[in-house]
Amino acid sequence: MNSIELSGCTPEPLMNYLKALGVFRLVAEDRDHGDPAARLSWSGGVAVLHTVLDRDSLVNFFLNDYQPTPIVAPWNGGSGFYGGGSEPLEAIAESSSPRLRRYRETILALKPLIPGQKPKDEDKSRLLIECRNELSDEVGGWLDSCFVLREEGTSFFPLLGTGGNDGRLDFTNNFFQRLADIIGFAAESSPPRLSEDFLRAALFADTIVTLGKSAIGQFNPGGIGGANGTQGRFEADSRVNPWEYVLMLEGILLFAGSVSRRLGSTGMLKAAFPFTVESVAVGYGSAIANEETTDGSRAELWLPLWDSQTSLGEVKQLFAEGRAQLSRRQARNAIEFALAVNLLGVNRGITAFARYGFLKRNGLAFLATPLGRILVNPRPKAQLLQDSQLTEWIDQLRRACRDKDKVPTRYQSALRNIDRAMFEFANRSESGNDEPYLLGVLRALGRAERTLATGLRFAEEKYIPPLTGLSLDWLLLAQPTDDWRQFRLAAALASIGSVTHTDLGPFRCHIEPVEVKGSRVNWSPGSVSAVWSNRGLTANLADALLRRGIEAEQNSQAGVPLRSRAPAPLADVFNFLGNDREGDDELTDLLFALVGLEWSNSEWFKNLQNVQELKAAWSVPDPVFVPIEFSAIRTITEPTDLITSKGRWSVAGGLDEPATVWLKPDLRAHHTLIRASGNTNSLKNAVAMAGRRLHSDRFANCFGPRRQLQADTKLDGPRLAAACLFPLTLKSRTRLVRELSESGSSDE
Repeated sequence: MNSIELSGCTPEPLMNYLKALGVFRLVAEDRDHGDPAARLSWSGGVAVLHTVLDRDSLVNFFLNDYQPTPIVAPWNGGSGFYGGGSEPLEAIAESSSPRLRRYRETILALKPLIPGQKPKDEDKSRLLIECRNELSDEVGGWLDSCFVLREEGTSFFPLLGTGGNDGRLDFTNNFFQRLADIIGFAAESSPPRLSEDFLRAALFADTIVTLGKSAIGQFNPGGIGGANGTQGRFEADSRVNPWEYVLMLEGILLFAGSVSRRLGSTGMLKAAFPFTVESVAVGYGSAIANEETTDGSRAELWLPLWDSQTSLGEVKQLFAEGRAQLSRRQARNAIEFALAVNLLGVNRGITAFARYGFLKRNGLAFLATPLGRILVNPRPKAQLLQDSQLTEWIDQLRRACRDKDKVPTRYQSALRNIDRAMFEFANRSESGNDEPYLLGVLRALGRAERTLATGLRFAEEKYIPPLTGLSLDWLLLAQPTDDWRQFRLAAALASIGSVTHTDLGPFRCHIEPVEVKGSRVNWSPGSVSAVWSNRGLTANLADALLRRGIEAEQNSQAGVPLRSRAPAPLADVFNFLGNDREGDDELTDLLFALVGLEWSNSEWFKNLQNVQELKAAWSVPDPVFVPIEFSAIRTITEPTDLITSKGRWSVAGGLDEPATVWLKPDLRAHHTLIRASGNTNSLKNAVAMAGRRLHSDRFANCFGPRRQLQADTKLDGPRLAAACLFPLTLKSRTRLVRELSESGSSDE
């Protein structure tokens, strides 16, 4: 085997990639003059052909033995079958060259099928069906590359425009003309004089040639000419190497495959063609919202690159499947495809994908615009983003935002932030370190959920439900570092559950207008439980604390019930209390996302491995110093039963017999705190009220002499009240009581 580097066949532009496929297919399919054992790989940014042929014999094969595939489009007005522009087609039909035998037979077979004039609507559909039924298998690959026949109508491959043409430019007629440039149509004629130079330039990019004027269409944006396309003139002509155009169209035939199975699994027209998905305007610098609409984009095409030597049969199978699986379905858009690349959906030895968008970039014309390369890196944690609940929710939001002219900008921005975060996660060269990027996805989801919660009319009209049912595996992202303290705090709040046998719902009901019944969550526009506004995190948490206390009292509950699946580490709460507001926006975003986790899934918490990993993620060392003011206020926030016994310390110790201490909650101090912003006296009064509450009932008996608590005037009152809302473990709450027993000055 010789390894021939095809330096003229690169992944970009699209013409060069397709040219590589054309060279490979033609060599491997020709058993008489080619090499059926030939293989193809991509290395160093170029295609490499592994074959028994050498460079010279490869050139000789195309110059003297290549037989063009009968590429025709009789359903198009510019195809040469209906008068204007028919000269190239007639030249092929009347030629005597044995290399054009299949072409002549195809043209002859089409004569009984072609109507007297250009077909329209029903006549065109009928002609497409007859062509597919009557023409030979040699033409079938081209037909399957052009269109798919369905009961609902015909869908066309964006790679070939609308059935082998791009507006008035007919690809097949242009193909006829380029064949005339490189192949002699007479029986004994030799190739035109410059054909070999054009061929070597197309294959090896080592020959300088003067290109002729010819339309290239969407396949090579750099060759279409136009304004500022050359020096010294205002307009440049469109120019093309004829061999490049011919080999490019020959390569497109590899895209023909078994589309029916994939079509039935998705119901998406664009998913019927290999590696073709809907456009999403993220991941490239020139992206604009209009490029997600049919007016600005036809689709995206993700072309695979592989570094192993691959046979033609394997490549055909790869393109026939066009497989990019996300969960149980085919990837439908660019974001889902990028995620599928990182999972097991693409497992054919592919190393990267060259991403193209068919975008309106030249007046009304669409161009195959390179949008970058996506490396294939295994990312098991990408499975979090293929959760069916999440993908369906994003699908509904995407459908709601489809009309860019009518949908308010804030909803489109919310969706764009999600797409951008997901694409950034998927489009990275390094493996591992996925957690920070997934954190960005959560924040984007949270911002979108909050946007919907403040625009219920839009959410209800577009049938977008609250974000819900997400996997609890999201919790295992957290790490015991400062970078994740906002995540742990948000999870602690989000996991505050309902109180059984009462009407008191989970914490989610206080931040957005929803009704929660078991695992079902629906919008509730008339809800009075939701108190969240745009006033800032501190004020919102403080209001949520008081509202939950009011509803608890209405349900005969004492204090503020804060039973949580994931109580916050004490150190994280003290960081929040320290008036460091830089993380408030992050905490808010994460809170609105994490309320969508399936907290009612008790089976997840019964899994020992899950519990151990969660415990490790929440294992943060306790702080050395605990503000006595927080200990006092937090202790009277929710009812607490604490056990004391002689011989071991639990609360205070020193009692002769074990005893149960019930600390009665009292929210009057919290009300005072919320009004104490910048008011030193109010803060002192709130702390004093907490001290009096603590020294009543049996608490006084446990701790003996009354202690006067001194307020730290550096603390912010509302922030202190808001900090009391974070759920704590019994161990942490006991630590707070211990601080109370060992602090302060005696007041006999």
